[in-house]
Amino acid sequence: MYGIVLAGGVGSRLWPRSRNNTPKQLLGLLSAHSMLQETIDRLTPIIPIENIVIVIGENHATQAREQLPGLPAANILVEPAARGTAPAIGLALNHIARLAQANGEPDPIIGSFHADHIITNIAEFQSVVQDAALIAQQGLIVTLGITPNQPHTGYGYIERGIELAAPNQRKVYRVARFVEKPPRTTAEEYLATGRYSWNSGMFIWKLSTILAEFETHQPRLFRQLQEIDAAAATPQAHTVLNRVWNEMRTETIDVGIAEKSQQMAVIPADFGWSDVGDWSVVAELLAAQKTDHNNNSVIGQHFGLDTSNSLVYNSVEGKLIATIGLDNLVIVDTGDVLLVCDRNKHQDVKKVVEQLKQQGLFQYL
Repeated sequence: MYGIVLAGGVGSRLWPRSRNNTPKQLLGLLSAHSMLQETIDRLTPIIPIENIVIVIGENHATQAREQLPGLPAANILVEPAARGTAPAIGLALNHIARLAQANGEPDPIIGSFHADHIITNIAEFQSVVQDAALIAQQGLIVTLGITPNQPHTGYGYIERGIELAAPNQRKVYRVARFVEKPPRTTAEEYLATGRYSWNSGMFIWKLSTILAEFETHQPRLFRQLQEIDAAAATPQAHTVLNRVWNEMRTETIDVGIAEKSQQMAVIPADFGWSDVGDWSVVAELLAAQKTDHNNNSVIGQHFGLDTSNSLVYNSVEGKLIATIGLDNLVIVDTGDVLLVCDRNKHQDVKKVVEQLKQQGLFQYL
């Protein structure tokens, strides 16, 4: 089996900890290891490290190489600019096709994963991926649907269709439809039916299957990827990559392929998944580990009087944050930036980032 790890993006909703030069996937938000390192650590027991390919932005490739000394340098692919997950995955598919051919595997099974996910039940995750690989052998594209535990409005949803025969005991269903992030009342209705999963964005497929879907549903992108691949072993490789990439339209694998494909299957799964998309999620993850007697989630040094239900994230060594009479806040201190916001307004962090861009305050980004 082969693996693609998508490591692009900045994670602006986790500002000011996640910054342009150090995005969240390269940070140890909740542990000493970065999220990228943790992703590789949970994949290597089921996918040899030489079969894992990372796609990352040019500004962060050096950090990725430093964090992953065991990964072949050639398997860290640099995307010239952000063009969405479909082109990034296509670039990785080209590389894996060459690797697999050299290994005598013309049509391998490939998993696509994200470098900024937290997974707490690693053994169950690995089991689900291995079962999905068996199902993908049948020519299906298998997505991992997360069993929801609340009517979350920040995730996309997958509705299950008919149950499919599987070569193991794992339940697998035809995908009836993908749904974009719904309002809360709709999300509550989804949970009540018991037919919906959260869309994790993780896929397992056979190389020939996904390439056929690219050719059918994204013919222009498919031709562009072929042009890049044809030049891969030539002195013009870098020039062709940059030129063609600049001409590509931005497209996600979900909208560009998954929502159009007739080969989609979903495995409902529960392995302690989170995409760590904002500070509210960080607070929930910390709360699951430990909170103080007033239900505060704390990283770093904090002293609180009459402070409750808050996240205090202090990443400045030797600094103490003291709070008095506060409730339901997010407090993040990175030394050069102090963020204080109502937990119910955590989604507005991204708006602050946009305003800082408009005002030219790039030193804080």
